[in-house]
Amino acid sequence: MSGPRVSKSCGNCRAVKRRCDKQRPQCGQCIRLREECPGYRDQWDLVFRDQTNQTIQRSQCQAASTTITHSPLSPPPPQPSLCPSMDQVGVNAFLHHFVTGDHSPSRGYLNYIPATLGTNDDQPTLVASLAAVGLVTLANSHRQPELVRQARIKYAEAIRSVNAALASPVESVKDSTLMAVISLGVFEHFSGFDAWVRHVQGAAALTVLRGKGQFARGNPTALLLFTQVRTDIIAACTRTNQPFPADMRALQDEAAKHVGAPNAIWDIGVLATRCVDLLWQVMESTGTTQLPDLLDAALVLERDFELAMATLAVQEPFYTTTAEEAGWVGGNPDAIYNGRVDFYLTPWALRAWNNARSIQMIVCEIICYLLKKMLTLNPAAPAAQLRLRRQQLHETVGILSRVGEDILATVPQALGIVAPPSYPSQPYAGDVSPRASVSGAYILIWCLYMVGKSPVTAEPARKWIIRRFREIFQGAGMEMALPLLEDMVRIDQSKE
Repeated sequence: MSGPRVSKSCGNCRAVKRRCDKQRPQCGQCIRLREECPGYRDQWDLVFRDQTNQTIQRSQCQAASTTITHSPLSPPPPQPSLCPSMDQVGVNAFLHHFVTGDHSPSRGYLNYIPATLGTNDDQPTLVASLAAVGLVTLANSHRQPELVRQARIKYAEAIRSVNAALASPVESVKDSTLMAVISLGVFEHFSGFDAWVRHVQGAAALTVLRGKGQFARGNPTALLLFTQVRTDIIAACTRTNQPFPADMRALQDEAAKHVGAPNAIWDIGVLATRCVDLLWQVMESTGTTQLPDLLDAALVLERDFELAMATLAVQEPFYTTTAEEAGWVGGNPDAIYNGRVDFYLTPWALRAWNNARSIQMIVCEIICYLLKKMLTLNPAAPAAQLRLRRQQLHETVGILSRVGEDILATVPQALGIVAPPSYPSQPYAGDVSPRASVSGAYILIWCLYMVGKSPVTAEPARKWIIRRFREIFQGAGMEMALPLLEDMVRIDQSKE
């Protein structure tokens, strides 16, 4: 029996049972009555929720039926079912949130997964990993405790399957195995920072195990997988004060031979590894004699970043508009900071830009730290040198401020609050919660934290970021966001 029809009306019209004209991004009835339109429910999420409830009910019924004995002379016939399995529900949810599709410009960037998932080879390890992430995503976004248990069971199954694959010389080097490990790294965002770091380190070790030959097979997926792992290990190194692993650097040198045409995203990744090493050197330095050399290296790295970002602007352009021009009329004014909205062609491009900006902010913070230290330690330096250092500090603070504003302008698209004109049927218009785009919340965590903790960020901007972080933690259930949120709250309170 099919379930009841789901209303596609906006929240206000559903509440008072009035006819909704379903205009995007805001209901015409709400505009006419000067009400704040809460937007429309995502039909895909409703489908997932309905499928999940059916599957849970079926599992519970099957569990209960195991206590009933049947006569050996008349075994019960197998009952065909149209209800999807937990694997199907979980994988569908993962693909919906983390793989780019035509229905949304805010969701997904792991669009190399379907090609491997759709091959003729059986992929139990990858399926279990995707299902675990999809189920925990649904469990947290829809507050379903039963799904949390199912997700943990599926996660344990995926870990066992990954371990078995790693023990096989054949399975361990397959793309599907590394994809499974990368996917489980997404799961760790719902567990906590330490678990995520350990998982990222494991993914890097597996990437190294695959060797240089992974790039020589004419497989473009290998480069995408390496880029993903490199991005994650860079983030982990910057948070744990570790240099970039030497074996990953050697693998990067080999991968560079197969990149082909000039690629700004790849080049920025290489610059990011230099940034990681420079940050480690600065944190480990104890004397003052190294300061000039470290500053020179940081200034050169910043100039290289500016050149690479200029190339990225050509290869992955974006454009700036206003909330009103983006169609955000009558919505929650707090959802968009300062009314600025930047639109990117794909979620992959948006993530690449924000990753680059986050690393550029680290470089700028290194420069500011070194300049302030040198000015403090040597206030009697020649006047020309002091003027130069102060000018460099002023310019670097300006870059930090600009890059931070650029990151904040990506939030509306990343969370699916608004959509570019090329996506007229964006399903999340009006929904400002991270549930609207779990993958958007996932890719925003680190870059928003970088802006939130930056000393040049103004108090209103920091408080706005804190509110967004609370939504990410509460709406998407990402445990990793909590310590970052607490750190920003502490910084904000110290400024008062």
